[in-house]
Amino acid sequence: MEFTEKGRELCLEVAAVLERLLHATSRYSEDDDTRTISLSFSPSFVSMWLLPRLPEFTALHPGISFRISETSGRVDTPDADFDFSTRLGNGRWKDVKSWEFAPEILHAVAAPGYIEAHPEVNDINRLHKATLLHAIEAKRKRMNWSEWFKSAGVPNGRLGGGMVFSDYHAAIQAALLGQGVALGWEHLVIDHVKEDRLRFVADTKVETGKGFYLVSPADRELAQEHLLFRDWAISKALKERRSLTAQAPS
Repeated sequence: MEFTEKGRELCLEVAAVLERLLHATSRYSEDDDTRTISLSFSPSFVSMWLLPRLPEFTALHPGISFRISETSGRVDTPDADFDFSTRLGNGRWKDVKSWEFAPEILHAVAAPGYIEAHPEVNDINRLHKATLLHAIEAKRKRMNWSEWFKSAGVPNGRLGGGMVFSDYHAAIQAALLGQGVALGWEHLVIDHVKEDRLRFVADTKVETGKGFYLVSPADRELAQEHLLFRDWAISKALKERRSLTAQAPS
């Protein structure tokens, strides 16, 4: 038996509804002493920001557990069941409540070994000739190298050779391996910079005027565990941003 196109669409819709029902019922089927927070973030945010810091939160609040899903695109309501996600923009959306998490700041970053072998990358006017690592994601429109150079006030001319990735995390991984220069969102590469696995190059950063916001569905009533996580995450990001000020280019 083969499904028609409409039949396949119906199956996908039913599967999505069943998944939301499963998530909803699981909230009430768990032990009464366990409170669960449902998170939906991009793979890069999960691996580069959330997971390295989550043990600190769980140590402070051992009675709170997490259900974490990764998504390659923006999580919209009411099609998804989540307590918190992130969005990039101005913070004004009708379908969610939002709290600013971090401003969108992009640095050119490279591994120390690559910089030593290619010292010209520290010259903003020669950076475009380096091996540039591009992240072009199908479901997320992000600033590319040409836009970054333009925002930095540099006529970059013809960009040099490089590699193109469909995932941001892969581009950063290539930079860590010394394969070129990537555009790093400040709040995501902060750990790599502090540990000297990556360094800012060209003494230039671009602030887009937009921000990353922690968001929750507008109709979602936040319980105590949600407020604890929200306040902890925002405070953590703010403290880290302040601690990086001395290292970041002005």
